[in-house]
Amino acid sequence: MRASISLLVLLFSMCGAQTRSTQPEVQTESQSTGAAAAAAAAAAAAAAAAAEVSTQLDVSAELKELREMVVELRVTLRYTQDDLKLVEERLGISEIQSAVLTTEVKNLKKENEALSADLRSVAESLAATKSHVENLEETSERSKVAFSAGLPYGVTHAPPQGFLRLVFSEVITNVGQAYNSSTGYFTAPLRGVYYFRFTVMDNVSDQMFIMMYKNDEKFIEQGAFATDGKARYLSGGLTQLLEVGDVIRMVIPPAHQLYNDPYNHSTFSGFLLFPL
Repeated sequence: MRASISLLVLLFSMCGAQTRSTQPEVQTESQSTGAAAAAAAAAAAAAAAAAEVSTQLDVSAELKELREMVVELRVTLRYTQDDLKLVEERLGISEIQSAVLTTEVKNLKKENEALSADLRSVAESLAATKSHVENLEETSERSKVAFSAGLPYGVTHAPPQGFLRLVFSEVITNVGQAYNSSTGYFTAPLRGVYYFRFTVMDNVSDQMFIMMYKNDEKFIEQGAFATDGKARYLSGGLTQLLEVGDVIRMVIPPAHQLYNDPYNHSTFSGFLLFPL
């Protein structure tokens, strides 16, 4: 406002100077010089006033721009605060979800550990079952024990002064190879209950005897006598509980004999009833 008043004063001064210049040149040279100085001073004042007005206009424009920027910043700040609040809400939800996920992960780890323990237990049980099955298969295979064998064809004589261990060398069946056709021994391959049976014939002498031994223990002794001179048969059998390695054999006393031919009149048989 002050700049406007100064500008008006300057304009009036210039107008007055021009009016005085139109009057008759009756003034002295000193007055002309004073008027020129006054005009210069007025021009300088006008220039200064114009500069001040321009400066004030620039300041006003800048203030307006600053006000607009402040308004924009307030709006931006409001939106930023809203966004920040939304982010905080989402962050809170995320923290809750993270806590839930952490709990679920812990539960899953516990379940996984329990499942791993169960799996180890199942694996151990499976290994034990496999081992048991293999043992059963091995036992089942070993429990297949059965044999039948006949005496050599012709007459088998015992010496006059000694017992004769009978060797039934004509093998008919020998499942499990527990009977030895070279020695006449049956050796128990596993603990169990066995059944043994024999049938023998003599067609020459008037008396016949036979004995069965378990190791060194005699547990069967049978005999038969002839009165008509015809062939006679003698048979017997029983079950025995045997331990692994027990031996069964057949024996005839001194000066006795037995007979056999391809029709197997004299045989020795045995088989495992069940293992124990």
